[in-house]
Amino acid sequence: MKQFLFLFTLCFSVTVVQAQRFSTRDARIEFLSETPVEDIQAESNEASAIFDMSNGQMAFQVPILSFHFPKALMEEHFNENYMESARYPKATFRGVVEGLDPNKEGEQFVTVKGTLEMHGVSKERTIQGTMVRDGDWWMVESQFEVACEDHAIDIPKVVTENIAEIIGVTLRAELELK
Repeated sequence: MKQFLFLFTLCFSVTVVQAQRFSTRDARIEFLSETPVEDIQAESNEASAIFDMSNGQMAFQVPILSFHFPKALMEEHFNENYMESARYPKATFRGVVEGLDPNKEGEQFVTVKGTLEMHGVSKERTIQGTMVRDGDWWMVESQFEVACEDHAIDIPKVVTENIAEIIGVTLRAELELK
């Protein structure tokens, strides 16, 4: 009988922990490089995200090759010259959500402290955003900036007027209970 109770408790605990995970494989990440000469935009709808409501941990991962540009040449330069996608195929962010009441429905302003790894360089980041809970899903949105030099992304002098040193990033993810 004790073994049965132990196994039942263990199975129930595992079920409760699993019931706290929300995820998606089609989060949207956009970026914008704004300069007086040219604006460069790209987007990906292939980012993966997971949020563990039981401990506040959140993670995102995006394949660098999944970013698409209006012009094929921009995409080629981005992947080959700047991001070196063959060598650094993905960007990741792992952190912990602060300021969230996980049981509250509706919009909440949050801070996520964690590590952004991109182009082989990890950088501690504090990112502001919103999380909206509606039953069995969360909407996560954020806008933040990334400095190219923080991740050793070299911009050749010949194109410094065309590519911003600080890139604006917009993130939107609908996470479903899994």
